[in-house]
Amino acid sequence: MRNRTLDMVKALCAYAVVLLHIRFPGTAGDVANVLARFAVPVFFMVSGYFCYRSDGMEFPRTGKKIRHVLVLILVAFPVCTLWELMQNHIDGDSQTKWIKELVSGENIREFFLYNNSSQVKWHLWFLPALLYCYLLFALVAKFRLYRLAYMLIPVLLFIHFGMEEFSPYLGEHFRVMQFRNYLFTGFPFFMAGHLIHRYQQKLNLWFSGKKELFLYALVVVGALCSLLEYRIFGKQELLLGSVCMATGIFLIALTRPDIKAPESLSAVGKKYAFFIYLFHLCVADILKDVFRMEGLSKNVLYLWARPVLVCVLVTVAAVIYFMIFSYLKSVILHKNMLE
Repeated sequence: MRNRTLDMVKALCAYAVVLLHIRFPGTAGDVANVLARFAVPVFFMVSGYFCYRSDGMEFPRTGKKIRHVLVLILVAFPVCTLWELMQNHIDGDSQTKWIKELVSGENIREFFLYNNSSQVKWHLWFLPALLYCYLLFALVAKFRLYRLAYMLIPVLLFIHFGMEEFSPYLGEHFRVMQFRNYLFTGFPFFMAGHLIHRYQQKLNLWFSGKKELFLYALVVVGALCSLLEYRIFGKQELLLGSVCMATGIFLIALTRPDIKAPESLSAVGKKYAFFIYLFHLCVADILKDVFRMEGLSKNVLYLWARPVLVCVLVTVAAVIYFMIFSYLKSVILHKNMLE
């Protein structure tokens, strides 16, 4: 039976990612940005969760997931590269300079070492990071290194927080890509999702009845902690409160798969969440260009409406895309059957 609550959470995470990148003005934008940082950890946890199998088939089945992510990379990166070339042309920037920077040795090295994709669309770092997580997990599954991988979860997160939040106190400065990558962000949450699936039955028993309130409290405390961290440390890629929020929200989705949610929201999470994640910045670019041409790019009403408009329009684009894809697929299948 499909978990509709988890589908709803995936939809909320996709829209939260939009709020990370397309901000509301002023303090409201800061608060939304801070609270939305649970989203990417949840996506990694979901990926790790669905890698767990109790039949000993994890290693061979991981190959299918690796191929799937490779296909996404081979689609998303060329599409976004062409999109950036178009944007450079519209903005009057040098396309030659941009291409030289794209294929420079430094940029290629940063991509393969740290999953840095800022030259194309920086949010695409998630795809190569997810690919690396699957590759690492394949090694874990092949050599049965689960216990070691679980032990690395707090170690890798501790290193992440040390490099990001506490580096100023250590007299060091690290670039974002050095801690926001497959190793210090992706893999610990990926393995946390796998660990949760392994002990899901026990977790369901632990958080049954009134104990379920602990998970909701974890989300609330995580949100408050995130805001406090923002006040102390300023803008961060990952907050300790975000870890609490992601864990609480993910466990609620697993222990309460029957939460009543709008069918449309569950459908977005089931079918369109990844599309929204990958292409929301392209929709934001279109909005920016249109309103700039109309001289409304600084309009206060537009700035407040922009995040909502992006959410709505990228969802509509996803629905249209999948309708066309399904239609073409059915036509091809019908033609093959006739032959």
